[in-house]
Order: sequence, then C-alpha cells, then structure tokens
Amino acid sequence: MPEITINLEELASRYGCELSGDPKVLISKVSSLEEANSSSIAFLSNDKYKSFLKDTNAGAVILKNKDLENCPTAALITDNPYLAFAKIASYFEKSKDFEIGSHPSAVIEDSATVPPSCSIQAGVYIGKGAKLGKSVFIGANAVIASKSSIGDNSWIGPGVMVLNQSTIGSRTIINSGAVIGADGFGFSEDENSQWVKVPQTGSVKIGNDVEIGANTTIDRGTMTDTQLKNGVKLDNLIQIGHNVIIGEHTAIVANSQIAGSSVIGKHCKISGQVSITGHIEIADHTTLTGRTAVMKSIKEPGVYSSNLFPHQKTSVWQKNVAIFRSLNKLKSIISSIQKKEDNESDT
Repeated sequence: MPEITINLEELASRYGCELSGDPKVLISKVSSLEEANSSSIAFLSNDKYKSFLKDTNAGAVILKNKDLENCPTAALITDNPYLAFAKIASYFEKSKDFEIGSHPSAVIEDSATVPPSCSIQAGVYIGKGAKLGKSVFIGANAVIASKSSIGDNSWIGPGVMVLNQSTIGSRTIINSGAVIGADGFGFSEDENSQWVKVPQTGSVKIGNDVEIGANTTIDRGTMTDTQLKNGVKLDNLIQIGHNVIIGEHTAIVANSQIAGSSVIGKHCKISGQVSITGHIEIADHTTLTGRTAVMKSIKEPGVYSSNLFPHQKTSVWQKNVAIFRSLNKLKSIISSIQKKEDNESDT
C-alpha cells in the first residue's frame, strides 16, 4: 500500500492549529522529538523534554506558542499539543495497513452488506443480513454475526466477536478479543436450589467514537438493550453486565466491573478495579478512584473512594485491619467512658 502523506497546511486546518513555516511540508508519520526525521511530526507538551526540541530533525513539531522561538523547524501551534498530537496520530494509525477488499479465506454470507471500501482480513465470518458501513476494517478471525451492523470508518480488531444483532456506531474501535453481545448472567433459583437460565433476548447498542479495549466483554440485554453512548472509552478486561447503560464520554479503566441494569452517567471517570453493583445509578461527572466498591446509587457528582487504606507495609496493614475489625467494640468502650465522664461532671 502506498505511503499516506498529508501537508502541514491541511493538518493545521483539519486539527485547528496555527501554522508556522512551510505549508507544503509533507508528513507521513508521528515520532518522538529524538527519533523524528523530515517526514515526521513530533510534539512538545511537557517542559521536561524541552532540551530535545532544539536538536530535533522533525519536519514539524506540535507545541505551544511560548516554545516556538526554540523550534528549529515548522510548527503547529496550539494550546493543547498533546491533544492535537493524539488526533494526528490517530489519523496515521487508521490510515496504515488498510488495504481494501476481502481475503479469499473470509466467509461473507450473500445477504450481508459489505461496501467495496472495506478491508476484510483472513478468516473473518460475516453473517446473514449483517451490514457494514464505508471503510470498515475487520481483523483476522473476527465474527460479525447475523443482522449485526457496524458504522462507517470503524475498526474491528482480530478475534473480536460481534454477536446477537449488536449495533456498532461510526468511527468506533474494538480491540482484539473483545466480545460484544454474549448472553448476560441471568439465572433464577428454583425450589430445589437449582439454577434456571433466564433467556437473554436483547442486544447491544454502541454509539459513535467509542473505543473498547482488548478482552473486554459487553453482555446483551435480557429484554432491552445494553447501551454505550457516544464517546465512551473502555480499557482492557472490563465486564459490562446486561442492560447496563453508560452515558456519553465516560471513561473506564481496566479490570472494572458493572453489574446488570446499572446506569452510569455522562462524563464519568472510573478508575481501575472498580466494582459497581447492579440496579443503581451514578450521577453525571462522577469520579471513582481505584478499587472503589459502589453498593448504592450516587446522586451527587464528585470524587468517591472506598479503599480501606492506601498501600502500606504488610506488617502495618495487618495491625490496622485488626483494629478496623474491632471498631464496634472500641466504639462501645469509648461510649461507656464518655457516659461515665458525663455522669461524673453532672455530680
């Protein structure tokens, strides 16, 4: 595939930067300040790396206006160089290795809709009635099950499973090993203490500009749909239970779990190893710190934690836990002492 290039004038216009230098300089990749060459664009957002700026060989550097005087090459000027770099890096990442057409080993059912602008890799299965938008990439050995749909310019990694009529929006990235639309964990216990499966008949609806990390699982709804709204970002190894709704632009870090039928608000930030119980609601703009356990609804936005202690030496931690387990007893002792002091003061 020919190398993807773009000139600085177009980059500046597309990503809202001010251009300093030759607008016709062609850029074909992103690099660090130290390793960049004349076809690279680099960035500077942290003063710790200023020393690398004066000697860079980059074709251009993304930076703040205050750093322009020390830049030996063309520049894209912006208040947030890291954000601009992320967007430009995404442009090159999505452009590379995208060869249109279908590999001979891919199996595409006759009733599936696959535009000629898509890239379908080896071993892919696309089921009956499935619909792909324009310029969709489907990685090797992925499965797009019957009647599922994927929007324009989305990227589906190798080994991804899109099941049970799930709907994926445009410009969405789903990384390797993710499973979208598997049955939720729904069982009812009978009179003999045996588990009876509750049929899962809903699906999964994922919005635009969503990213889902490797080996993350999103269960289909029981009767209604599990939903991820526009702009949601999920890290690797996250479990989303059936009927969960996650609001716009919420981000969740690895190893977190959300139990069924909970509703997470917009613009929330959920750290790693957070556990959220089922059938509760989390307010918009809520932040949950690492390993927080949420057992009831959060109605007011803010920063919430539930770790017992920050990390400590094991010997100290064991002593503190022993004290914590005795808090109720200690409370009774303190209450008795306080009552005795009050009685003595009355006399």
